[in-house]
Amino acid sequence: MVHGIGMSHRYWDKLERKLIEYGDTLVLDLPGFGGTTTPDRPLDVADYAAVIAHTLDQEGAQGCVVIGHSMGAQFSTELAISRPDLVSHLVLIGPVTDSEHRSPVKHTLMLAVDTLIERPVTNLMVATAYAQCGIPWYLQELPAMLDYRLDDRLPLVSCPVLVVRGTRDIIAGHDWCDKLSCNARHGHLVEIPGEPHAAHRGGASTIATAVLDLVRNHPPLQTLPAPSAPDSSRGEPVYRNRSVRSYPPSLRSPEKAVELRSITVGDRQCRSYLIGRSTEGRPGPDGEDPAPVFVLIHGIGMSHRYFRRLGFLLAAYGDVHLIDLPGYGWTRRPAHASSTTATAELIGKLLDEAGSSTCVVVGHSMGVQSATELALLRPDLVSHLVLIGAAVDVERRTIRQQALTLSINSLLEKPLLSMVQFFDVLRCGPRWYLAQLRLAMSYPLEERLPLAAQPVLVLRGSRDLVAGTAWSERLAHQSQHGEATTIDGAPHAAHHSAPRAVAATVIGFLRRSRDIVRVEAGPGPEPVVSDIASPTDG
Repeated sequence: MVHGIGMSHRYWDKLERKLIEYGDTLVLDLPGFGGTTTPDRPLDVADYAAVIAHTLDQEGAQGCVVIGHSMGAQFSTELAISRPDLVSHLVLIGPVTDSEHRSPVKHTLMLAVDTLIERPVTNLMVATAYAQCGIPWYLQELPAMLDYRLDDRLPLVSCPVLVVRGTRDIIAGHDWCDKLSCNARHGHLVEIPGEPHAAHRGGASTIATAVLDLVRNHPPLQTLPAPSAPDSSRGEPVYRNRSVRSYPPSLRSPEKAVELRSITVGDRQCRSYLIGRSTEGRPGPDGEDPAPVFVLIHGIGMSHRYFRRLGFLLAAYGDVHLIDLPGYGWTRRPAHASSTTATAELIGKLLDEAGSSTCVVVGHSMGVQSATELALLRPDLVSHLVLIGAAVDVERRTIRQQALTLSINSLLEKPLLSMVQFFDVLRCGPRWYLAQLRLAMSYPLEERLPLAAQPVLVLRGSRDLVAGTAWSERLAHQSQHGEATTIDGAPHAAHHSAPRAVAATVIGFLRRSRDIVRVEAGPGPEPVVSDIASPTDG
């Protein structure tokens, strides 16, 4: 996936999530963009294509579906011309520059007007990316974009081409995109209703379907020729020829794809993003099947996204459900906040529909409240309870104290988490956030947790300012079968900053608790445990 001028890899997140279930994805930050070093000279389209080719060579990639947006469509097209061995299919989203709008002033005005119809989150991403690359570098690269004749170069591409635009895209108009799809040797045009220039943001699902259909129905039509020698007069780097492996996208059938489940009761919606157990995964923590089902519940203001690192590690041992609670992530926002008990009931119904059982429920921060309530309501469903950064400490149960602690803690978290948190909180909105915060402040975790009969692991990072040592140890001590542990050097979101250490701790906890059950039940076979590689995270 190749971004356009001024942008970075970040605005590909939605489309990447749709496609990653069908094959490997590589999302680029080109020179001078996304925080990369600014080159000491302006680069033209062929220069960027050479950089992309070098990157794909380093990855051992061949026969890739290359997706370019805006000016990234130019880079992708030039790559397909110069290195046809690397590109099996070409997807151009909102391609520029329309031959009717090659004036710098006119193009800049159209970009400005486009911001009025883009989503606020997209505009925020654009503003951040432009500030990061800097206006001088943007202005240096703008002439290269305006001078590139995409309509002349595209007919030289030998692979199937998909041109995509939103019906509200004023930068890449219908006539222009229709012309490009007609000029391509094997071209196709798809328009996404209601989407503006950054159609891959709001129209990610539709575009993913169109891309997969292109690959399924239009295979590469010829044996690709060897790459041409680079032009040294242009200052292009010369790369050594070496063998490369081919990995066209693995198009799994729909029944094998990672599944999105959703349940709605009234105006409350809950979603589960299922990471299926790896077919080459390890045995369950006790060496026996059935493997556990891990259910990961996020904290206030967040979504399933910050659990992805931990989720993929735990998927080696069992299915993983990443939950989006009502009003968070991409679920609809209810009219009124509902009780923690009602939220737990909704999660239970969702897991029932998924046919899940023997669930290891993992909650983070205020998500531990929903996790605890689910364990109390559904002991038939929940086998183990893991509480990470448990909130809210009884000694700091005011909104002012929590706001101050969370603000200071944000300085300790990884920058990527801060970015994810910012967009997640922006998406759920301040009203819903505050409504949920007031509700969470009234939940008596120290009274409810001792009622849970399941084994309980209370886990915190050593730098966690939200869930202190005394509070976490108190919760573990008050539990019927509790233990506490600390991840050295990790802040509040330990599962994000140190996912391997957290995964290893969770698997060890399951092993110990199941060994105790065996001892109580009588002698049995020796358990077989396969540990996660190392508890140390880079």
